[in-house]
Amino acid sequence: MNLVVIGTGYVGLVTGVGFASLGNTVSFVDLDENKITKLKNKKVPFFEPGLEEHFQDGETFSRMSFSSTYKDINWDTVDVAFICVQTPNKLDTNSVDTRFLESAITEINNLDNSNIVVTVKSTIPPYEIEKVCNKVGMDKNEITFNPEFLREGTAIEDFFKPDRIVVGGNDPKKLSVLKELYNSFDAELIETDPISSQLIKYLANTYLPLRLSFVNEAARLIDYSGGNQQDVLKGVGLDSRIGSHYFRPSPAWGGSCFPKDLIEVNNFYQDEELTLPLISNIIESNNLQTTWTVDKLVTILDKESITSIVMVGAAFKEDTDDLRNSPTLDIYQMLEEKNIQTLIYDEMVELESFNSLDDLDDISEKSLIVLMYPVKKVLMEKIDSVISRTQSILYTPW
Repeated sequence: MNLVVIGTGYVGLVTGVGFASLGNTVSFVDLDENKITKLKNKKVPFFEPGLEEHFQDGETFSRMSFSSTYKDINWDTVDVAFICVQTPNKLDTNSVDTRFLESAITEINNLDNSNIVVTVKSTIPPYEIEKVCNKVGMDKNEITFNPEFLREGTAIEDFFKPDRIVVGGNDPKKLSVLKELYNSFDAELIETDPISSQLIKYLANTYLPLRLSFVNEAARLIDYSGGNQQDVLKGVGLDSRIGSHYFRPSPAWGGSCFPKDLIEVNNFYQDEELTLPLISNIIESNNLQTTWTVDKLVTILDKESITSIVMVGAAFKEDTDDLRNSPTLDIYQMLEEKNIQTLIYDEMVELESFNSLDDLDDISEKSLIVLMYPVKKVLMEKIDSVISRTQSILYTPW
C-alpha cells in the first residue's frame, strides 16, 4: 500500500520503517526540518535497538521518502495516512495538548482525496478527537484509530510481533483497508468502536504502571521487614496468576507514556461521579518510590561513610536514550538539593545540564555506584573493576 506517516518520533518512525520493510511505500511528513534533513541523510534521530538496521537496508530505504511540508506528497495515490504526532500534557492544566493533532487533521481535511483512511496512532481521548474534528470541520466518523503498543527498547520487535492489533472506527469500509494492511501479521486483530479502541490503550497504560508501583511498594515492604527481595518477588511471580513480567522493582517508573496517559485517564471522569481509588493514586505511589529511593541512598552513604554517588543510566529505562520523565534525573535533583555530590554516567546520552561522568575510570575514590536499571555484561565488568579498585559500594534498586 501507499502510506503516509505524519510525525517521525518513536511511534511514527518505527511504524513507517516497519511497513516499508514489509514492501509498502511510505512517505514521512514532519514539520521539523532538522529531523527530515537527518532522515534524508540516512541518520536516525534517536536510538532504538534494531531500527538502524532496518532503516539502512537498501530496499527498505528506497521505499521511503521524507518531507517537511504536506504539499510534497502525492495525496491522490495515498491509501492510509497514519497520524503519529505527540499529544503531551499541558503543564498548566494537565489536559492533553492537541495542537499537533489539530494541525495534522486540518491539513488532511483540506485534501480532495476522501478515500484516504485517516488513522490516528497518537494516544488521544475520544472526546478530544471529537473536539478537534468539530473545530476543523471534519466528520469524526471519517477518523479511524490504530493505537500503538510499542515499548521503547523493544519497539521493532513489538511492531513485527505484536501481542494484538486494535483498529477502531465507525466506517466498515475504511476499517477493512486497515485490516488488509495488517493481514500478514500473526496476531489477533480486535475491530471495535473509537472509544473502546482508545480505552484499550489507556487502560493498558494504566495497569502496567499500577503493576510496577505494586512491585515497588512490595520491595519497600520487604526492605522494611528484612526479607530477601529476590526470593520474595521470585516466589510471588512464579504464581501463574501473577507472573514475573513487569514485576521488577525500580527507583521509580517514568518515560513519555505512562505519566502522561495516567494523568489523562484521571481526567476522564468527575470525582463526584466515579471513585477509582487505585487508579487515582498510582502516580502518588510512584512519587513516594522516588523519595524512598533517595532516602535509601542517603542511608547507605551515612552507613558506609561515602560522600559521592555515581548513578549509572540516565534514560528512564534500559536500551533507550529517552530522558523524558527519567527517575534518574528526578533523583539527581533531589540529591543535589541535599548537597550530595552526584554524577551520572551513561554511554549513549549527552547530559549538558547535569554533572556527568565521561569515563568510569575517572572514579578515583570510594563512591556509591547505583545501577538505575540492568546493564549489559561489558559495562558490568567495567563497574566491577571500579569497585575492586576503589572499594566502592554497588546498589541495585531492582
